[in-house]
Amino acid sequence: MKKIGLFVLLVCVGLSLVAQDKRMTLKGECPSGRNGEKLYLVAGSDTPCDSVVVKDGKFSFALGGLQPQEVLLYRLGKEGRPECVLLYLDYCDTYVKLTNETYNVFNTTFIECSVTGNPTDAVMREVNDILLGKNSVSGNEVDSLVVAKLLAVAERHDMASVYALWKYGSFADRYPRVLEKAKEVLEKISPELKQSVMGMKLRETMKRYMTLEQGAVAPDFTLNTPEGKPLSMHEYVKGKKLVLLDFWASWCGPCRAEGKNVKAIYADYKDKGFDVLGISLDNKLDAWKKAIKDDGIEWGQVSDLKGWDTPMTKLYDFSGIPYLLLVDGEGRIVAKNLRGEALRAKVAEICGK
Repeated sequence: MKKIGLFVLLVCVGLSLVAQDKRMTLKGECPSGRNGEKLYLVAGSDTPCDSVVVKDGKFSFALGGLQPQEVLLYRLGKEGRPECVLLYLDYCDTYVKLTNETYNVFNTTFIECSVTGNPTDAVMREVNDILLGKNSVSGNEVDSLVVAKLLAVAERHDMASVYALWKYGSFADRYPRVLEKAKEVLEKISPELKQSVMGMKLRETMKRYMTLEQGAVAPDFTLNTPEGKPLSMHEYVKGKKLVLLDFWASWCGPCRAEGKNVKAIYADYKDKGFDVLGISLDNKLDAWKKAIKDDGIEWGQVSDLKGWDTPMTKLYDFSGIPYLLLVDGEGRIVAKNLRGEALRAKVAEICGK
């Protein structure tokens, strides 16, 4: 009986420790002049999930039912404009010290603050500071700094890795090294983390990019030509050395400008196995046809004339045009998002031999 009692005691102690590990709090302080001010918490949507009133310079959110995830803490500043802080919750005690000072990045007003007690948030703050910090980096070096930081954080194989790769998942679309690291993280994180809200978000995000990663077969589609005849993408590319899928629209200035570059490349390599298929996001047939004529486009063109409501944006996971994708004669993805001289160089590499 004593052994059984000891066993039960050990189990209870173990469960108690697990319960302690699962504790998650969010508290903080503000300058005393903000007493009575309301603070809001947003998690996973645009609608606040909780709000508190600052009292004696302090605040505390209940976090009832929340799992670790990215949240937005905000207050309404002058003229009712939101001022916010991004936070990355984990099973720990997060303490936020808000100040009166703010700064602006990407048309967003961020509150200058300090966060303690949360190692996961500290790591994410280092990643975010490259793009979102008060002294954020600008120019050509941004991508290389973000990629280097993502690869370093990914080595942790923990919640911070999951947060970073999820938030900046778009880099996996452009940099195969990031995508490979994300796959590794998804394999090596704990089973519990895999089943968490953020673990599942990361898996869903990377699933999209793995569908369109280099070497994967691009999803087929059939749309109508300007003459109203159905054309299958896979049939169009079959047997060709290289085909550029050019998502564009007559009303898109950057698309028309890049089209001049595509036209020059097409002229140089059309007899060497290179072709282009334009997929228009127009919604007016006449405007689409006029742009084709005005720009002297000779390659295949298709569209469903649904504009941004076209299923193509979800099928190929893009939110801006021009969006360019190179595929081979079997429809396998060769490269993405190459423009200008980079696009010409890749075409020359494959078709110039």
